[in-house]
Amino acid sequence: MNLQTHDKEALIDLLHEAQDHLHYAINLLDDYVRQTNDTAAEAYIVDHLKIIASSDHGFLSSDLNIDDLIEQLDETENDEEE
Repeated sequence: MNLQTHDKEALIDLLHEAQDHLHYAINLLDDYVRQTNDTAAEAYIVDHLKIIASSDHGFLSSDLNIDDLIEQLDETENDEEE
């Protein structure tokens, strides 16, 4: 990936914003699950979104998530500095 530092910073900011929105949606869906006890929604929607949102989800999963994307951008920046 050949991106300028400014472009990478903008992309990282974009990913952080998406992550914030996803965490907000997860909180809303968690409220729904608590109020309805909808375990299917929890298992098939909320838990999957938690895995996608960040690497601190607490599940055994190696699925790609937003933190991985941010880390990839950071690594490409570090590689180009060397």
